[in-house]
Amino acid sequence: MDHISFIQNTLDLSVPVEEKNWLLSDGTLVIQHDRGVVEFVPNLDFSPQSAIVLSSGIHGNETSPIELLDTIIEDIQSGELSLSQPCLFIYGHPAATHQHTRFIDTNLNRLFSHHQTPNADISEVALANRLMKSVDAFFTKHNTKEKWHLDLHCAIRTSQHYTFAIHPYNHNYKRSEPLLDFLSRSKIEACLFSDAPASTFSWYSAEHYGAHAATVELGKVSKMGENDLSLLSDFDQQLRALISNSDFFNTEKGSSSLVEYQVTRSIMKQSELFSFHFPSDLANFTSFPENELLATDGEVEYAAQAGGESVVFPNANVERGHRACLLVQKIEKTKTQ
Repeated sequence: MDHISFIQNTLDLSVPVEEKNWLLSDGTLVIQHDRGVVEFVPNLDFSPQSAIVLSSGIHGNETSPIELLDTIIEDIQSGELSLSQPCLFIYGHPAATHQHTRFIDTNLNRLFSHHQTPNADISEVALANRLMKSVDAFFTKHNTKEKWHLDLHCAIRTSQHYTFAIHPYNHNYKRSEPLLDFLSRSKIEACLFSDAPASTFSWYSAEHYGAHAATVELGKVSKMGENDLSLLSDFDQQLRALISNSDFFNTEKGSSSLVEYQVTRSIMKQSELFSFHFPSDLANFTSFPENELLATDGEVEYAAQAGGESVVFPNANVERGHRACLLVQKIEKTKTQ
């Protein structure tokens, strides 16, 4: 019986990865499609409700999600964890992991708007095309009632919410209640609702396939092997339940402690004169009162809007034309929520 180590198999760039498939002892079909792309199709006596994509390593230095998914794959292969629906696992950018960086030429998680003509100067374009093709093939093959895509990341800075998710804006739904239920059960602390279409990996699946999708931030960046996965135990436990328990959403749920935010706007870096007016190590979700100056870009000034705003993902070193930060406001929940 074949066996793969998700991390080792993907990171050994000296060995080509050829498509192959084999059966596990419980009848689950394993298909190694490409480097970092492996599919598990359980042998079921019922029709699965969902098809689930779990991706990690889209930014190469965000290693805790890679390690978390590796442990899940190990347990599927050993028979300790049995699936109730087909799952596609993706480790997105091993070349960047080798260089201990987020990307090689440009931010991969800005390239999932559509399939693009390959660019010899930007390695991530061909990579994004390959990953989108993998998702296309998986969701086309498994035309289940529901589709899921959780794209797992971790933040490059400290945060007032150790874990949080970004709910993509898309034309299929405004609020994915199953997604919010899962985030609540897995003790994700907060969820941001995007205000506009994006070009992230999770948005791609939400927009094109109606998938319950999110970018999930799991703590802070650390080197491979130095992550404390015990801090993610609630998420790990519920993720395993999601992919193994066909009655996951029929089990009793507790009250939600998920804090919700609405993205009010994105600040885009337009010139090399761009700078923030707060410390470079500012924690995500730090709030600023109305009219406080946040950033300048040449003669353009950005101040907090009415009611104040909180800053998420501030990064003055992004490429021109890319997002320098998100600004959000907390959504006050009504009694019916």
